[in-house]
Amino acid sequence: DSLDVCEDMADDVVATGALQFLEVVTRTVAAGRSVAQIEGGEVPVGVADPDPIGRALGELDEWDVQDQMSELVDFGQTEESTTELATRPVPETDEEEEAGSPLAIKISLVAQNFLAAEDGAQQLLALKIVQNAITALTQTRDLLPLINDVWPALVNRLDRGRDLFYVTLAACDVIEAVCRLGESWMRKRVHDDLWLYFARVLRGSSPLLVAQRASERDLVFRILRTMRTVVYHVPLDDPTAWDLTWLSMRYLEYEPLASHVLDLLRAMVPVYGDKIWLVLAKLGVGTDGSLLPADIPNLGIPADIKVPANICQAI
Repeated sequence: DSLDVCEDMADDVVATGALQFLEVVTRTVAAGRSVAQIEGGEVPVGVADPDPIGRALGELDEWDVQDQMSELVDFGQTEESTTELATRPVPETDEEEEAGSPLAIKISLVAQNFLAAEDGAQQLLALKIVQNAITALTQTRDLLPLINDVWPALVNRLDRGRDLFYVTLAACDVIEAVCRLGESWMRKRVHDDLWLYFARVLRGSSPLLVAQRASERDLVFRILRTMRTVVYHVPLDDPTAWDLTWLSMRYLEYEPLASHVLDLLRAMVPVYGDKIWLVLAKLGVGTDGSLLPADIPNLGIPADIKVPANICQAI
């Protein structure tokens, strides 16, 4: 019934209630439990629950609207959300690893229609449902097809969700999870879609103004953190790695942006250290004096980038 309501794109109140219920269902599937074993109401193993759906609905009835919005906004701002996603247990039997949950797949495909909804709560619920479904399909053959289906809608939330800032942050959380699980399969998507948007934000923002404005600062934080996750799990092509290096260094001059940039650069060193060294050498930092900035051809790096003298030690 909840799927039918969502597929029919019913009025906002009804659709939001259906999405709330579907979020509980997918969260339960992702945790490898029955619908009855929702948070705060575990059913002992081996004991049948006479009304599991009623229990789930009861949880939703007790979910105050204001608490709901608080939880959803936290979803877009909680740093540990993708870490929790990546550490969830995965099915151990061969049968479960071969195919994912058809229910989770269908719910996520329906929910993605609400990623473009005007209602912020509906967008956040849809993002949580997609994240839950991806978790439920970890190490199954259905994971990558689902990512392929929902990826365009996720990327669109980055740009079109900026009028609802917390939606953009939540979309970054889900994208981090997708990159953790999709790994090298995500390489072209990162280059063609994700980095296209991130680079536009990093290029078009003034580091000084970003440091002074909370919303813009939080967005740059999230971009730097998301790209750090990408660096750990997804191989970058050379142009993307190069642009990421010097664009992130634009923000080294301003705290607390600098600490996030350093975290990203530390993650890049093992694979992309040559690019970091070349940018620093062009900026006159990190060499023994035998190589001067003038000796290096113009690489398109702005001359006004300022980096700490001890950056090599910091990295």
